[in-house]
Amino acid sequence: MIVGIGVDIIEIDRIQKSIETYGDKFLEKIYTPTEVEYCSTKGDKYRRYAARFAIKEAVYKAVMKYDPTVAWQDISVKNESDGAPLLEDLPKIARIRAQGVTIHISLSHSNNYAVATAVAEKMV
Repeated sequence: MIVGIGVDIIEIDRIQKSIETYGDKFLEKIYTPTEVEYCSTKGDKYRRYAARFAIKEAVYKAVMKYDPTVAWQDISVKNESDGAPLLEDLPKIARIRAQGVTIHISLSHSNNYAVATAVAEKMV
């Protein structure tokens, strides 16, 4: 049974401006070291950062009834070997999963926008 859905869309330029304006302070507030390491090595790093920003928003919306204290650093995305996005099992996400909740995620981006969707599913 679906117990939560989240979606977010963000302008890539907005994330780029925030990174250029606030630098490491912004990166450290929003992203985990794993995400910064991944995104910073890519030629289209601002798209990658924007997609991760969007997934953090989408995941929060999907799981907030299980833990409304989930914050930026509690949600981290890495990529599987085939490139598919995968949530890292950080403590708050792991606790939600331990309640029998599976979180499905999807990311996409164009030249101007990044979008993300998260669906929380609980087996009943």
